[in-house]
Amino acid sequence: MEKITLTLTNPQGLHARPASLLTKVVKDFKCDLHFYKNGIDTKKYQPKSILSVMSVGAAKGDQLTFVADGSDEKEAIKAIAEFIQSGCGE
Repeated sequence: MEKITLTLTNPQGLHARPASLLTKVVKDFKCDLHFYKNGIDTKKYQPKSILSVMSVGAAKGDQLTFVADGSDEKEAIKAIAEFIQSGCGE
């Protein structure tokens, strides 16, 4: 299992466009993926689902913790980290 916590830096947060881009980044990974916001791990979101990602309501400065478990977990976490750290495509 791989886990990483990242701070959302893009000014508009995870609105429709970056949410869609995130789902495209992770769609081909075979590992199980989920994430949660600001350390509240009782509410988990699925990054492969646009509806789930949009329901997060993540804003600039929020901490998102991504968890991957499976054969390509390291690659998935690396791709997610690059996406978030680059400003979510914005």
